[in-house]
Amino acid sequence: MLKQLDLNGTWRVRWADGQRGRADHANREEVDEARYIDAEVPGEIHMDVWKQGWIKDPYVETNCLAARWVEECIWSYRRFFTAPRVTLKGRAWLHFEGLDLAATIVLNGQEIGKHANSFHPCRIEVTGKLKPGRNLLTVHLDGGLFHAAEKPVEGWGVGLDARLHKRHWLRKPQCQFSWDWSTRLINVGITKPVRLEWTSDPVRLDRFVPLADLSANLKTGTIRGRLFVEGLTDKPCRGKLTLEVPEAGRKATVDVEIKPGLSPVEVSVQVTDPELWWPVKHGGQKLYTIRVSLSAGGKRIGDRSSRIGFRHVRINQYPHPDKGRYFTIEINGRKIFVKGGNFVPVDMIFPRADRQRYDKVTDLALEANFNMLRVWGGGLYESDDFYELCDEKGILVWQEFIFACAKFPVQDEAFHNSVREEARFNIRRLAPHPSLAIWCGNNEMEWGAWNWGYDRGVVYPDHALFHLTIPRLLAEEDPGRYYQPSSPYSPDGLNPNADEAGDQHPWSVGMQNTDFRDYRKMVCRFPNEGGTLGPTSLPTMLACLPKDQRYVQSFAWQIHDNSVDSWGEPSYPDQMVAQWLGKDIRKLSIEEFTYWGGLIQGEALREYCENFRRRMFDTSSAIFWMYNDCWPATRSWTIVDYYLRRTPAFAAVRRAMQPLHVIVAEEDDDIVVFGVNEHSQTWSGTVRYGLFNLAGGLPMDQSLPVDLPPNASTRIASFRKREWKHPASAAAFAMFMKGDAVVARNRLLLPFFKDLRWSPPQLKVRMHAGKAIFTSRTFVWGVCLDLAGRKPMSDNFFDVYPGIPHAIAWRGSRKPEVRFVGNLAGVR
Repeated sequence: MLKQLDLNGTWRVRWADGQRGRADHANREEVDEARYIDAEVPGEIHMDVWKQGWIKDPYVETNCLAARWVEECIWSYRRFFTAPRVTLKGRAWLHFEGLDLAATIVLNGQEIGKHANSFHPCRIEVTGKLKPGRNLLTVHLDGGLFHAAEKPVEGWGVGLDARLHKRHWLRKPQCQFSWDWSTRLINVGITKPVRLEWTSDPVRLDRFVPLADLSANLKTGTIRGRLFVEGLTDKPCRGKLTLEVPEAGRKATVDVEIKPGLSPVEVSVQVTDPELWWPVKHGGQKLYTIRVSLSAGGKRIGDRSSRIGFRHVRINQYPHPDKGRYFTIEINGRKIFVKGGNFVPVDMIFPRADRQRYDKVTDLALEANFNMLRVWGGGLYESDDFYELCDEKGILVWQEFIFACAKFPVQDEAFHNSVREEARFNIRRLAPHPSLAIWCGNNEMEWGAWNWGYDRGVVYPDHALFHLTIPRLLAEEDPGRYYQPSSPYSPDGLNPNADEAGDQHPWSVGMQNTDFRDYRKMVCRFPNEGGTLGPTSLPTMLACLPKDQRYVQSFAWQIHDNSVDSWGEPSYPDQMVAQWLGKDIRKLSIEEFTYWGGLIQGEALREYCENFRRRMFDTSSAIFWMYNDCWPATRSWTIVDYYLRRTPAFAAVRRAMQPLHVIVAEEDDDIVVFGVNEHSQTWSGTVRYGLFNLAGGLPMDQSLPVDLPPNASTRIASFRKREWKHPASAAAFAMFMKGDAVVARNRLLLPFFKDLRWSPPQLKVRMHAGKAIFTSRTFVWGVCLDLAGRKPMSDNFFDVYPGIPHAIAWRGSRKPEVRFVGNLAGVR
């Protein structure tokens, strides 16, 4: 059986920048300890020098700039360990689960290996290299700047800053080199566990990969148990492989041949009428524990366990009757309208992300009524914790291989081989997860090849990776799952971002164009990246800014702002505030901007989500850019900020994504009411709809009984647009009622908000039976009760329709304090 010695804990580390410090001195038995500090393994060097006081908190103010020297050094880690005497007799290996990035590993003064890919482990055989008693292990690490210093950059489709870091050559999260939503902070460190392994057995167990398949009639589940083993002898040996599914009472044992080297042995079992795994709110998330054990040469070699879920996934791309093709995810024969956001690393110092953080961020996704997260190609193959939690909570995952917005040097044989092993490792690691619905090759690189000039300079160097290497790997390692080479991607030779087929990144709104009413016209098959900028929570905004820089466009503001701010002058996101509100953002306090900017972002994301939801299943998703942040920002795309606080736009998105929803839309000469029912049963109630005046009164007020079919969007009422005589002073509205209770409600405004004929609010609040009830004779827009975003709230940033009470759950007897309202007349 494989034995292990844990080498985690406190190591010693020193720095060298090429002038000061000498990295190779760390290979010596005796060193000057004054040059070393403690470093935690697993960990990351910024955390260690922060603890030492060499840098300040890099997340706040402008401290990230003062920490840039850290990434410009070679960091030499060292520790002594005592190798058990038995390790000198059998086979032994050092196993590093994660090294970031370019590593030279030295054992007892002898170089034993190099590694330069943070996305898969480093395993080095040390048989015959260990000493009795004390051994010295040294790891020299460069975050990548030295490693790529002599690599070419011209013609690779990357920005000016890439002349410094050359990210396209470095196999680590691309966003750490800076993105529009993140600063540059290049990680360095032994980021995952380290151990010494040894065995005297003829076989070593590697990874267990159970692949679950479900028949189309949902009656028969098949588990193909693949156990990767390394034969350690010159000749094949025989063994017995047993797979057990205790909850299903199934067990199978087969004879296997174990070949020299690493290869899989397999055993399969079938489960009749298995309990199924479903996305959240479509059913339960049943997970089965699978156990496998291997014996060889009359000895028990070891065992492994994993969890699987039985679900049948199909990507329906049948021809659409109007144009192009559908793109609909079907789970267990049911069409799923997927709702969610783009998931980026939850921390810019990646080892800081623990299970508790992933648990909170996935809980907030559920609170926002999500059922999918797109793991974007410029970030991480996420941690096991993330995928396990998605399995348990029913959150579907769109998983991209980690390539984004550049051309990558796959024509370089060493680079190709490295990324092939990276892909193979992560396919095997993630394949058992039922939450994983889609594999995707990269982010926007096919689009770049079509439209961004990737046919100039170095021409299409990575095309074969996504169209040949990765598809071949998936056919071998995970044949039952859908794959597409890029996002966006369209079949049939269409432009990758064509609206009528495949998936779309609808970025014609959100950057230079900030008139988000244009979302109302979009007909996309599967939109999975598009959005609008806005503020984070008020405490996060303030953490970004020193007290003497708490104003818009201060230096600290610019460091923490999204870089889209600098893409045009005047600033596109600054101009959005003037365009919609008639306000000069430079004259707003930080608190005022947090409210007004959040109100506008919420309106934009609501328009995005609701436009696509009403078109269900002509459109089959509402996935926006982006869900979460990796560091504190003054302006971001997100609804959950770095500190896991709800941003001001959170409540608007949650309402727009609720499973039972009513949507009011403009279609040609009509105002149309749509009912969206994602439940599995028909919903019966009443729809109340019409027009209300902003100053009070309902010039149109109609009611109809309604039966909303399950899992569908239904057109349930309409009236002619000409009946809406004064769009600047009135709004269209609709409400779903169950008896006297309001189940869902919505409204439609046509002009820019600054052009509406606002009336002052006449807001009143009373408490009754655990609820706060808001009323006003006039329309009240965007009632804000909280800007901190720390606690869940029944509602926030909500409207009060004239003469129609709005009730929210509220604890305690004290009335909620209204911090802001949005009426642009007679208010703050």
